Amino acid sequence: MRKLLFLFIVLLFVTSCQNSREPLMFAQLTDIHVTPGSQSEKHLLSVVEEINELDLDFVVVTGDLTNTGSNAELLAAKNVLDQLTIPYYAVPGNHETNWSESAGQKFNELWGDDRFMFSKNGYLFVGFNTGPYMRMGDGHVKQEDLQWLQRELDSGKEDHQMLISMAHYPLAEGLDNWTDVTEILNDFNCRLAFCGHGHRINLFNFDGIPGVMGRSTVVSGSDIPGYTLVELKNDSAFIYEKEVEVPDKEQHYAIDLLSPDTLEHIDVSPRPDYSVNDEYSVDVLFEFTDNASVFTGPCPVNDSLLVYGNSLGLVKGIKVPSKEIAWEKEYKGSVFSTPVTDGQCVAFGTVEGNIIGLNAFDGGEMWQVNAGTPVLAEGVVNDGHLYIGGGQSAFFKIDMSNGEVVWMFDEINGLVQGKPAIGKTEVVFGAWDRHLYSLDKETGELNWKWNNGTSVQLYSPGNIAPAIANDRVFLVAPDRYMTALDRRTGEVIWRTDKHQVRESMGHSPDGKQIYAKLMNDSIIAMSSESNSPETLWAIDAGIGYDHNPCPLAANKKMVIGATKNGLISAIAADGEKVLWKHKAGNSSVNKMVIDNDSSLWLTLMEGRVLKLVYP
Repeated sequence: MRKLLFLFIVLLFVTSCQNSREPLMFAQLTDIHVTPGSQSEKHLLSVVEEINELDLDFVVVTGDLTNTGSNAELLAAKNVLDQLTIPYYAVPGNHETNWSESAGQKFNELWGDDRFMFSKNGYLFVGFNTGPYMRMGDGHVKQEDLQWLQRELDSGKEDHQMLISMAHYPLAEGLDNWTDVTEILNDFNCRLAFCGHGHRINLFNFDGIPGVMGRSTVVSGSDIPGYTLVELKNDSAFIYEKEVEVPDKEQHYAIDLLSPDTLEHIDVSPRPDYSVNDEYSVDVLFEFTDNASVFTGPCPVNDSLLVYGNSLGLVKGIKVPSKEIAWEKEYKGSVFSTPVTDGQCVAFGTVEGNIIGLNAFDGGEMWQVNAGTPVLAEGVVNDGHLYIGGGQSAFFKIDMSNGEVVWMFDEINGLVQGKPAIGKTEVVFGAWDRHLYSLDKETGELNWKWNNGTSVQLYSPGNIAPAIANDRVFLVAPDRYMTALDRRTGEVIWRTDKHQVRESMGHSPDGKQIYAKLMNDSIIAMSSESNSPETLWAIDAGIGYDHNPCPLAANKKMVIGATKNGLISAIAADGEKVLWKHKAGNSSVNKMVIDNDSSLWLTLMEGRVLKLVYP
């Protein structure tokens, strides 16, 4: 009798919880890609006008609101979305976080945050940023956002609420730390997860969570704008596609949110595989894990001190090998600019638009130069001077000892994001205005500027580290060409798309070989001496598809490449074989620094700082 009474009480409780979730209907907008004055803006307006005529509860916008992440595009998107007469909630997509004019600050300024949580009719909705952040790579949920998600769900989720997730990237392969996200969501019994990015409605298995990809405003093959409608009732989700001014909506999926059979025929993404670490004798000599994500490379000051910056705006000096924090300084926004040093001063840029010089040993501020726009670039120290891109419109030469600006070149019209190359008499750098620049190292006067002839801004050499060797300048860029220019004139010596290069390049210590990591498996060496493109060697490094812009590192014995999923591969300098591999994590490697002939410093986006010792 007691057992029957207990079962009755449980059934009554479950029924009560189900009844507490009232039906609701909302619209999902995603991948709207607004450019001011374009057809995309008009399409979005027509969608908004139609939604205002419907009886909906709210709208969610799951990223890619813009095309290039510019402030003007963000403002245009918001001006249209603000015409909605019901509440709406938005998170950024990769087009906002990868090429952002403001380094991600404008989105937060306009929408208040890049994550949200709210309750409605017994459902708890949570949305968060999935990156990537100011460079090519897989999606990534920042460590502080994972902590926020865990903390907010711990304190805010009520037992009867059904959790529903919103993000731009699918919670699957392509989001490097998807398992960390789904582990938290599964702990709180998340029953539905929405995403964008793929432009067409689709159903996924996100580690046991039904995943729904919404349609873009305009899909390929159609000129009619549309959106996704979601109806939640009776513990089921009904997913519809609605085209503007088309009377009927098309149902794509009816999902039972409580049935374990909902996803039985849909595979989960494979989990990260670290088995390669059993094949090679690579040791981790030093490991430090930050409580935030890391977008900068490591800056070894000496054998006992290392400096880097994190996504919470902290620049830290870490004692080696004790892992104690020697000092830290906090700045607004994430730090993207890899610190560089002359042994006494550490210099880097901030998203507030300043170039900072700190005492390397106590973190005290020595000097500050205002550049006016977010500074993301890594500088180079040469003869006591810092050469660094100062945001969107200037390049600086600064005295490292006192912060005096020796000269400033301001004839730039795009973000300088990469690392410059220093030659005998020149400094060479690229910008997201489609140009590569050569300046006189002493005066800052323009020697020449070059572009690849295309009007496509995203093909710019904006995030590259060019090389100077044998009186030539070498570069690779998103246009997937390798180019050799005359150092003095900027004229093209040769240019080839034989290899699928992108932004990852390096060179041998003697300058005779120019290395590149290709987008599919291979690492190559090109001659720096030939008057035509001469491939010295090419090797299948087994790295898979990769577009991580991390520069290659090299010494006399090897060339080392790193991927968007934390795989380090070392190739013999003659290209004959793979010497060793090590999977250091599952996120992008930001930068590698060869410390000596047998050790390598590196940072990963997931917040890890490592020193590897290899054979």
